[in-house]
Amino acid sequence: MATSTTVRIPLPSSRPALGWWRGKVLRFLLWDSTLGYLFLLPALLVIVGLVAYPFASAIVMTFQNKTAGAPGRFIGLGNYRELLASEQFLRTVINTVVYTAVGVGIKFLLGLSMALVLNQERFCNNLFRSFLLIPWAIPTVMSALNWRWIFDDASGLINNVLVRLNLIDETISWLSNPHLAMFSVILVVVWQGTPFFTMSFLAGLQAIPKELYEAAEIDGASVLQQFSYITLPRLQPIFITAVMLSAILTSAGIQFVLLLTNGGPADRTMIFPVLAYNLALGGAQRLGMGATV
Repeated sequence: MATSTTVRIPLPSSRPALGWWRGKVLRFLLWDSTLGYLFLLPALLVIVGLVAYPFASAIVMTFQNKTAGAPGRFIGLGNYRELLASEQFLRTVINTVVYTAVGVGIKFLLGLSMALVLNQERFCNNLFRSFLLIPWAIPTVMSALNWRWIFDDASGLINNVLVRLNLIDETISWLSNPHLAMFSVILVVVWQGTPFFTMSFLAGLQAIPKELYEAAEIDGASVLQQFSYITLPRLQPIFITAVMLSAILTSAGIQFVLLLTNGGPADRTMIFPVLAYNLALGGAQRLGMGATV
């Protein structure tokens, strides 16, 4: 009796191919460069979404006649030509340079002087360092409002003290006098920003080995020579970083000038951020012109 047998032919399986691809993907993900890009991806998305895209949109807006609530109309370099022909813009350039250079320069000198003093061992040194941070720690808007009251013509602290001491007969218009407004604003900026320089320089001074000063003193170097050949070279990287950061923050800061003078009187304290704010969000709300600034 004949019996039938069934021959089974094995079909090709997809599992080896799937395992090969899975291993290839895992090896790719485990590469150092791939992991680095994966870890950087969230930060890159934030930078693109919050910095790159708004910056690119602002650049595009500078070539448009764009107002709030209306579509933009391409005008080429019209905003740039109008801005360069404006006397207000030219005064703003001068004001911004003076405001930033004088403010950062005074903060640098005061911060270095205070850091050298606080670096010496004396009674209640830590307490003085804590008090030093108060101007820098107070919110900027609160500081600006307090200083506006201090400079007030009628009830300001400075005028009241000067009148009671019989040093002046009439109150001084600190913020509305064209010759005093810039000085007053720079004074407030210096008061608020000096602690940043002081603490930065103080950290650098404390990182300098004391043995260098001891060896220089044994060699007969004076205090001025020690400062010139040991302190200054060691603090040079901190000088560069602090000045660059302060210059950026000072020139781009809008709170003090906006709340104290709003760029007045007669544009004597008008700087780039305030001009851009007034053009884009005040009056005609010319967003294209504000972006151009």
